[in-house]
Amino acid sequence: MSEVHEITSDEGLSRAERRAKAHRRMMRRRRTTIFAIVAVLVLGVGGFAAVSTAGGVMSELFGDSGDYEGEGGETVVISVLPGSSATEVANQLVQEDVIKSSRPFLDEIERREVTIPAGDLALRKQMSAAAAVEAIVNPAALQTIAVPEGFLVAEIETRMIESGMDEDAVVAALEDRIPADYGLEVDAPSLEGYLYPATYEIRPGMTPEEMVQEMVDRTKDEITDLGIPLEDVNEVFTLASLVEIEAPGDEEVRRQVARVFLNRISDHSQTNGLLQSDATVHYIFGSRPDASTTAEERASDDPYNTYKHPGLPPGPINSPSRGAVDAAQNPADGDWQYFVATNPDTGETAFAETYSEHQRNVEKYREWLRGRDDG
Repeated sequence: MSEVHEITSDEGLSRAERRAKAHRRMMRRRRTTIFAIVAVLVLGVGGFAAVSTAGGVMSELFGDSGDYEGEGGETVVISVLPGSSATEVANQLVQEDVIKSSRPFLDEIERREVTIPAGDLALRKQMSAAAAVEAIVNPAALQTIAVPEGFLVAEIETRMIESGMDEDAVVAALEDRIPADYGLEVDAPSLEGYLYPATYEIRPGMTPEEMVQEMVDRTKDEITDLGIPLEDVNEVFTLASLVEIEAPGDEEVRRQVARVFLNRISDHSQTNGLLQSDATVHYIFGSRPDASTTAEERASDDPYNTYKHPGLPPGPINSPSRGAVDAAQNPADGDWQYFVATNPDTGETAFAETYSEHQRNVEKYREWLRGRDDG
């Protein structure tokens, strides 16, 4: 009993010795509390969510220094509240999967003596700690390239160069390339029509070839979603590109235009199998303000000239929208062989089963054209 009394009693101790003894008891209780909290987080009900929420704390306790590599992927905006500590921000970034763990991020913050500002931070999923801190220190405006529906490869090329990408690298990524070069095994003569119309982010260090790959991958996803057999893709996309330029907007008109083109190349064609699409002539020579073509242009031997060569052209003439692709897959029912936009300003389009009826509709277009010239 005397030994227990000597260990637990404060009798005979100086004031300094009693303070030291009390400090040791406090530290033992604190360690016990910490490990109790950890046990609850790991073993308690809902432990998974708690561990996830406390990612930064867990990282510090167990020395987790895992880190992602590179600049990250999908953009994410993080809102930092005024007064947030670096540790709180680190935990927030772990939760949003911007960084893998807090410790490398906090070490980088300390090394660079960075103060994290309050407000919105544009970061990316799965960035390295160094890349995340760099993005905080040197925020850059998010750069994007928009590829509108109906755009040509030449127009996409211009936008990529204007964005600051190396011109030679852009040309190399686009010209004389085919979809198969980017993993899309379709029988197509070029990338025309296979660069999906959408807005794309220009990530730091991104090459033109990587951007083109994203565009083709989006097209591959669309082909899969729509269930188009690979052997039919070029035909469907070529027809869709004609529909895109000849009938922008209205879904039913698009489906009717698709039917006209299919009727013209069918066994019942009234045009000797010729599509006679001005859009294909414009693709060769460029379009005119009044959307017309000349007799000389229509006599061209170019394989894309559908006034000279029967059937569909060799490949698409633009990047068709999903709506145009759907119209090509699901054309309307009808015996129309002709159509004309009687009012290009409004998109009003007239359809005809006979050439004489079509001529009357063409006269309506000429009336619109004269009114435009008079104005």
